Order: sequence, then C-alpha cells, then structure tokens
Amino acid sequence: MNSKILAAAAVAIIVAAGAAAFIVVNGNGGGRGGIDTELQVYGNANGDWRIDQKDVDALREIISGDREAGKYADANRDGDIDERDVEFVESIIAGTNKTIHIVDGDGRDVKVRMGAERVAAEYYSNVELMLILGQADKVVAVDNAPYQCRDFYFGKGSSVRNLVNMNAPDYEMVEKMDLDVLLTFTYAGTAEKANKLTDVDVVYLGMYRPNVEDPEKSEYVQGILKAGYMFGAADRAEAYVNWLMGIRDEIAGKTSGIGDGDRPRVLMTNFTSSYLQTGVETTEWSVYTSIDPMGQSAVLAGGHPVAMDVLTPDQYAGGAERTLYGVKVSPESIVSAKIDYAFLHCVKYTYGGTVAAGPDHGYAVSDRSQMDAARDLAASRDLADIGEIRVIAGDFRNGASGCMLLAAYMAKILHPELFADMDPLEYHQQYVEDWMGIKGYDVRTDGVFISPSV
Repeated sequence: MNSKILAAAAVAIIVAAGAAAFIVVNGNGGGRGGIDTELQVYGNANGDWRIDQKDVDALREIISGDREAGKYADANRDGDIDERDVEFVESIIAGTNKTIHIVDGDGRDVKVRMGAERVAAEYYSNVELMLILGQADKVVAVDNAPYQCRDFYFGKGSSVRNLVNMNAPDYEMVEKMDLDVLLTFTYAGTAEKANKLTDVDVVYLGMYRPNVEDPEKSEYVQGILKAGYMFGAADRAEAYVNWLMGIRDEIAGKTSGIGDGDRPRVLMTNFTSSYLQTGVETTEWSVYTSIDPMGQSAVLAGGHPVAMDVLTPDQYAGGAERTLYGVKVSPESIVSAKIDYAFLHCVKYTYGGTVAAGPDHGYAVSDRSQMDAARDLAASRDLADIGEIRVIAGDFRNGASGCMLLAAYMAKILHPELFADMDPLEYHQQYVEDWMGIKGYDVRTDGVFISPSV
C-alpha cells in the first residue's frame, strides 16, 4: 500500500439528532501578494511564506554560524541543522521529497509521506480544498454531507465512496478503503483516528478555523498552504490565498472607515432548530462569537455585531482558551437588542452523518422553494423586532471559502451604494469555475445560497 495520509477537516457546527449545536472543543493571482506570516512547514529556514532557494541560502548561513536558526530550520527533524537539511529543502523545491514535516492546525508536529493516491476528505472544506488544488482525482472517499453533492464535486457517475459519520467513524469500514490520506474536519478526534488507522497519515490541516478579517494569520490559511506542499501544488495554494485576501482587501478598503454609529446592527445566528424555525418562544438563541468567521463577516462587511452587546466580553472573545465559537443566550437578550439585519445559518447534512430539519440549499439544489419558505417563516415570527432577515447556506461557513464569499454578499446587502460596483455572485462564480474547476455551473441558477437572493 502507498503512503497513508489521513487529513480530516472538522466542522464548527455539528447537528446531532436533527438539532444544530455548537461544539466547544479544546485544544487566479500569482506571486505571494500580501502573505507575510511564517509558513509552518519545516525547511522554511528564513521564516517567510514559502520554501524556495532563499531557505537553502538561509540554511547555509546557519550552518556557517552567520545566522541564528529559526523554528523551522531543521527540515528533516533529526535534531541537527546540517547539509542534510540543505539536501532535504532542495528536494522539496524539486518535488522529489518522500516526506514533509508540518505543524498541524492544532500545533502538533506531523510527518506526512508524499505521493498520496487515495485520499479521504472530511466535510465540505477539505473536499473543496482538494478540488482547488487540482487533486479531485485523488479523492476516493468523503463523509455523508459532501457525498450528497458528489455529482457537483466529482461529476455524475463518480466512484467516490461514503465514509458516512466521521464524527463517530466505522473504523473497520474505513480501514478497508486502503487509504493513503484522510483530511479531518476538526482537531477533535484527530488523535484517536491516527491511533486507530495506523497505516494512514491522519492530518488536521486547520480548515475549521478561518479568520475573515485577518486570514493570513489563521490556521485555515496555513492549512491551505501546507496542503499545497503535501500535494505538490504550492503555487496554486498561494494563488488561492492571495485571491481570498484580495476580496478581503476590497471590502475592508471601503468598510474600515465606517464609524460604529453608522454600522447597521447585525445578528449572526442559526435557522435550524431555532425560534425562527420552531416558533417556541423559550428557545435559546445561538449567537456567533468574534472568533467564528460568521461573526467576523459581520464586522468586515461593515456591520456592528449584536453579539458584542448580548454576550459578555469574555464570551464574545471566544472564552479564555478561544474555543467558544457560539453561545446560547436567553430570548430576553435578543428581544431587548436593536437588530437591523439577521443572517440565519442553516445546515441540511451534518458532519455527524444526520439530516437536519433545515431547508434544502447549496450547490446540489436549484429549487429555491424551501429556502424562500424558511425565510418567510422566520420573518413571520414576532418575538424580536428584526429589520431584515436573510437565510444563508451552510456552504459559506463549512466550505473552503472560509466565509469570505459570505462577507462579500453581506457587504453588498448592508451597504449597497458603497459596493455598487462589486458583484458577490461574480466572486462566487470564480470560486466554482476558476478555483474548484467545475465547468458548466452557474451559481445564479444552479444553486441556492441566500434568501432573499442578492
């Protein structure tokens, strides 16, 4: 069997028994553009965002005593920095290396064997990343949620298999798939999977943790770039990151100067199993914190997040260990808040292998009726005074765009005059066609992502 790489991507929101619940867990452009954070791949001897000849030069300076060794200088992780590290970095540059050492999305050193041919990807973000990197032909299995979209991702007649529930895996079934790589959706459970699947390299890239306001500082962007080295597509990974940051820069360039008093007040919450769906007035409301890209999207798009007003400062900051992505609050907190806009995240197929009560939506759905009915239902509730309600697809949060596309849609909605020349649908179409490589698909007519539509 070839080298085994199991990279699993963890989902921020899991729906168990049909109810959406927050999980609290521990622990086309080219060039490098604005990327300026240290790449967490061993061999990055000069501490920049890429492994290249500059790292070879830096290693020679370290060996000669003319430069101090940085954290990632020991390319082969043998404890010494010597000519063997120079040879190792040269092999990475040439694409002939047999292994690579990275820091995973949870800060753990991981050795990954190269040349993976059979990759399993958990949840939408990892699947979409593999397509973005041009590795769709390597994906042989996905969990149940992206499996429902397999015709969209891989074409009709695809032989991709269903991993079903990777929150609680059937390890006997997974072992029989003869995998080389499994990309995990979340850091929770990754260690257990690595222990159970001993012939597979299990890797948590960090796709669960985007940062819309400052993407280059996120585990998510690090994960994209690390995957580029794992699969021999480093230039493609860098180009994609630069594209994302270009969208961020366009939005921030217009919203960063908006004073708080001029920012509409925005509630980022859920539709599935919420008061807005069930009408049960005692239901607690889920509110996204500042460390979740849903909450960050509101800020980048020029809004004032209502979460700042209904949560404690510690809660809004994500808790002491910054692992709190969402908080349940009492209905009274929402009733007393001034809300101009509410964006309701919905999920249909969950990381836990279940089907939620949310409306049909996403890339595999062209019929808008369920999304529009969900929005009309939410708008009919009168417990809270909300100016405008939009129901949004879970794809924005759980896919590989890391909520950057959502921020573009929201900017257009919150500040239509300011963004008169920006079309978020064009960015979305580029994401599908130019990045995921899916041709003949029109996001305007072939999918359902937001209601009312933009």
